[in-house]
Amino acid sequence: MLNKIFNTKRDLLIIAFFAFLGTGGVIAAASISINSASPISLGAGYAAVTACDANVTLSAKTAVDPNTGQLYVATIALSNISQNATTGCGNKTMELALKINGQMTYASWDIPAASTDSTFNFTGATNSISDYNAMTALTPFQADGLTNIAITKIGSFSFLYSFTAQTGSGSRDWRSVTSSSDGTKLAAVVSNGFIYTSTDSGVTWMKVTNSVVAGGAGTTTRNWSGITSSSDGTKLAALVKNGYIYTSSDSGATWTEQTGSGTRNWEAITSSSDGTKLAAIVQYGFIYTSTDSGVTWTQRATSTTWVGITSSSDGTKLAATAYMGNVHTSTDSGVTWTSRYSTFAWSKITSSSDGTKLAATTANSGLLYTSTDSGINWTIRSSEGRAWQEITSSSDGTMLAAVVGGGYLYTSTDSGVTWTEQSSAGSRSWLSITSSSDGTKLAAGGSSGYIYTGLSAKTRSSN
Repeated sequence: MLNKIFNTKRDLLIIAFFAFLGTGGVIAAASISINSASPISLGAGYAAVTACDANVTLSAKTAVDPNTGQLYVATIALSNISQNATTGCGNKTMELALKINGQMTYASWDIPAASTDSTFNFTGATNSISDYNAMTALTPFQADGLTNIAITKIGSFSFLYSFTAQTGSGSRDWRSVTSSSDGTKLAAVVSNGFIYTSTDSGVTWMKVTNSVVAGGAGTTTRNWSGITSSSDGTKLAALVKNGYIYTSSDSGATWTEQTGSGTRNWEAITSSSDGTKLAAIVQYGFIYTSTDSGVTWTQRATSTTWVGITSSSDGTKLAATAYMGNVHTSTDSGVTWTSRYSTFAWSKITSSSDGTKLAATTANSGLLYTSTDSGINWTIRSSEGRAWQEITSSSDGTMLAAVVGGGYLYTSTDSGVTWTEQSSAGSRSWLSITSSSDGTKLAAGGSSGYIYTGLSAKTRSSN
């Protein structure tokens, strides 16, 4: 594959575009203008680069057609584009103008805000409105048919959350809440109470009485401390303080007491996307892992004051926080662990689906940290001194949400670089929050209150 690179820094400059035509290696040249007012007009807004798109690299990726032997362009890629929302193209809509065989073609992208940059592709196979694919399909064309190319910013967008108090949940001490990847199935546990499930994104809730929990005794309540879900919401696992771990394989309708877990001071639990690999922490003890959906458990790591744990979607990458210690990471499903970073009073931690992007909160110091290399290095993102309680992440790690005990709920759309206070949810004694995989659906709970659900909508502007 031969890549042709054009950089929009070369404003008002004519560049020679070379393409190999045929298998004989004959070279042809055509003139390509980058964001130039001449020799042709590409339309309003394309006369010069802006501060946003000045560093964008455009790559015309070519491949030989096996039938004709001609070089065809099948992908136009945008790279080296800053996704910083303040100084770059983050949360901006970019449009690409191409003159192919004398005809104009336009394609647009929504560039999400993020702390790290990505590549955005314009191809014939990705005709969908998304953050990483163009909103238009590209028909492959012969390489010498491209004569002009330019890019410009045509607008901005933002995510606005609206929150609803789900009165059907009842006012309770919600200790932990978890979500399926699409946000439709929710499950939550109440301190010294019951397990509750929802199949309509939190509008209605069903109480799971302990009489249907194997090993339960009538309607005796339990001191539930945590819950986690598989991506489809069918497999659940819940913790009891100074008790056993309980699992469900039918979205919470029935439960099994996993005596193999042992009676321990369980603090938090995490799951792989298929629900087979689980990892749970004991507050003043060890980390335990399971590879059979919670039936059998193996003791891992060292004994310390564990407070938070998170997993990649395949269950291979784990990260855990110790209250008076370090962040620890594992790349082999918890068999071995490495101490990574130390700060004062870690609390909870969350992960992107691939395990590379992590975000963790602290309790007493009120700081919030992020990592983009699976926990090796960390950056302080918020230093306002808030009493962070829980944090959650979208699957790509760009959209984060965190709750403050005795404060507000906060969201980030750029992997934690900047944060927005969601005052519509109110100031409450928040304890837990969960997110759908795309980060657009949130559910949060706390002490003596309802579960609140948040729905994000993308709003656009022309500036």
